Amino acid sequence: MENSIFEQARELAYAVLSSDEGKKVAETRYIFDNNEEARQQLLNYNTYREAVNMRVQEGSISQEDLKAEGSKLTEMINDLKKNQIINDMVQAESEFNAVINKVMSIFQATITGDCEDEASGCTGSCSSCSGCH
Repeated sequence: MENSIFEQARELAYAVLSSDEGKKVAETRYIFDNNEEARQQLLNYNTYREAVNMRVQEGSISQEDLKAEGSKLTEMINDLKKNQIINDMVQAESEFNAVINKVMSIFQATITGDCEDEASGCTGSCSSCSGCH
């Protein structure tokens, strides 16, 4: 296998990272990583959620307790949503993931010969067009 394929893949990855979405996710992660309060808040939520999930999997939680834990988790999520640093990072990651998913969709469509870009007039059948663009 030629190294140029891997080099081109790396170049594509750098292009994605250099996109507006890539820059925004890097910026918001940096801000998050340097904010002890935001990091601790998210860590507390994840730790609590994992503990509840473990109790559910073990079957060691009553329906009443599960309802109470669900309410507590909802409260914690609402508190997370109030943290602008966390909100900005989650939004940036969502937008970045959309770019990654689009790139992967194009990649898959190209490999399989399917045309996936209906916005450009593609019917989904490559036999009806001059090729994917």
